[in-house]
Amino acid sequence: MTALILALLLLAGLSACELRNRQSSEDFIPSGTAAPAPRWTNAGSAPDPAIPQERSVVKTVLSYEGEIPGSYPARSYSYSLPMIDLGGGEAMACNQEIEERFGSLIRQSMEAMERWQDPILERLSYTSYTLEGILNLRIDRQNLDGGTQQVWYAVDAASGEAVTVERLFAAAGIEGEPQKTVEAAAEAAFRARYGDPAAPDAAWTTALTKTQAGLLPLTANRMHLTEEGGLVVAVELFAPEGGSSVEALRLP
Repeated sequence: MTALILALLLLAGLSACELRNRQSSEDFIPSGTAAPAPRWTNAGSAPDPAIPQERSVVKTVLSYEGEIPGSYPARSYSYSLPMIDLGGGEAMACNQEIEERFGSLIRQSMEAMERWQDPILERLSYTSYTLEGILNLRIDRQNLDGGTQQVWYAVDAASGEAVTVERLFAAAGIEGEPQKTVEAAAEAAFRARYGDPAAPDAAWTTALTKTQAGLLPLTANRMHLTEEGGLVVAVELFAPEGGSSVEALRLP
């Protein structure tokens, strides 16, 4: 009888061991699925009660998180792809760009991990808030190699249509003609970076001219309101020696 009990226990132990081995040798199965439930704060942090939150028109359409297979030391990934749930033309255009720019990266990263390869993305998260009737959506991207990117979108919070430059300036409480204000800020940033020579050469003058020309026409899609109610504009600064870089200038 004792021998029979020992034999049964041994058989149970082997079955459990076999099950664990089977589970550990399965192909990588990503955790997370398409999730209609919204996620409203960046990286899981609680929303600031002092900041008006737009909770009804921004939804998470893809959400994945887990451990990167084969990483040592272990590294995790977390992806949340937003969608502006408004019918306006600008909101629809933003959603299309978000899908093309970030949705494809999420899918490529998940497919890479299924093959036990490193993903492109490590983190993709977003934050949204409404100020003066303007919905602001910020997407934060962090690549596995350490590269980062931040992209902003702004639409009318009720209609989903585009907002004007003048409306953004008014929401931020900035007086003055928008075109001249932004051109002055761009020139100040250019001179701060590339110097302010008493007798500028042709390369310096050409670079400044190209910087200012790049602001024509001034459009709202290069601007966003900050959570504190300020205004930031993206300006491409051309270098005298060639090349350029995009700078986020806070106004005024």
